[in-house]
Amino acid sequence: MNRKMKKLLFIANPVAGQEVRQNFLDVIDRFVKGGYDVTVETTQYSGHAPEIILARGAMFDTIVVSGGDGTLNEAFHAMIEAKNRGIVMPPLGYIPAGTVNDFAVSHDIPMDMIRAAEIIVEGNVRECDVGMLGNRPFAYVAAFGSFTDTSYSTPQKMKNRFGKLAYLFHGASHLNYAFHPYSMKIEYDGGVLEGDFVYGSASNSRSIGGMKIQLESKVSLDDGKFEVILFENPSSPHRMQRLVRAMVKRKADGHVAYQFSTSYLRVTATEPVAWTTDGEYGGSYGEVELTSVNRAVKFIVPKACKYFGEAKLV
Repeated sequence: MNRKMKKLLFIANPVAGQEVRQNFLDVIDRFVKGGYDVTVETTQYSGHAPEIILARGAMFDTIVVSGGDGTLNEAFHAMIEAKNRGIVMPPLGYIPAGTVNDFAVSHDIPMDMIRAAEIIVEGNVRECDVGMLGNRPFAYVAAFGSFTDTSYSTPQKMKNRFGKLAYLFHGASHLNYAFHPYSMKIEYDGGVLEGDFVYGSASNSRSIGGMKIQLESKVSLDDGKFEVILFENPSSPHRMQRLVRAMVKRKADGHVAYQFSTSYLRVTATEPVAWTTDGEYGGSYGEVELTSVNRAVKFIVPKACKYFGEAKLV
C-alpha cells in the first residue's frame, strides 16, 4: 500500500553525550517505521538549533530535538519567536540526551532514546506553558542564587564523563560564595515580599537539577502559572536550622522558605543578579519581570502524562 509519509525534522546536538551517537540510527529507524520521512540536522554551534527551526521548521509535520535541557531551551526560543512572527509551527518532540533532563522527567518522557522516539510516534500533542524571563523564553525553570550557575559553568566534558556527579564536583568549588544574599523586592499575583534572598526559582516542573522541587508544590504544565520557591538568607544558626528543616520536610514556613503559584513575578534588586534559564546563563538583571505564557507551544507527550489540567501535588 502506498501511503503518504509525514515529514519530520530531527535536530540533534552531537556533543550532548554518547547516547546520541550510540542510538542515532535506531531512533531514525523508529521514526521511519512510524510513517515519517526524516530529515536530519546536527547542531554545529550554540544557537544553531533556533536558526534551523526558524528557517525550515514550518515545512514539516513534526520537529524533534535531541540533546540536553539547553538544546531544548533553544528549541523553545525558536517556537516562541516563530509565534511572534506569525509563523505556524508543527508540534515539537523531545528525545533527552543530556545529564539532568528535568523537562523530560516532568513530562514523563523516557530517558531511553528509543522509547522516547516511540512516544513521538504514538504520543499525544498537548499545549505547554512557556516562561519568560524578560524577553527570554524558558521551558521549565528560571532561577537565581546559590549553586544555580553550576549547570552552565560545569564543563561539557565533565558532564559527559561523570554525569550528575559533575555538578556535585563543580558545585563544591563554589562553597565560598554559596549563600550570597540579594536584597530584593518581589511582587507577584496578590502579594509582595521584601528581604535578603539567597535562592529563588520560578518553574513549571516537577524537578530542578535532577531532584524533586525543593518544597512541596502543586504543578500543572498548562495552567498559566509557575511555582515560585524562595529562600531567605540563613544569617544565623537558628535561621539556617529553620531553612534545613523546611527543605527536609519540603514545607514552606513563610519565614525563611516561601512557596506560591503565580502567573507573574517582578523582581527588583539592589544589585545585578545572575539568572539561569533551563540550566543555561540567562543574563544579569537589577530589575526583571517573569511571566507565564499559557499553552504557548504544542508538544508531544506520552498518553499517560498526568500533569496537565488540574494541578497535582509533587
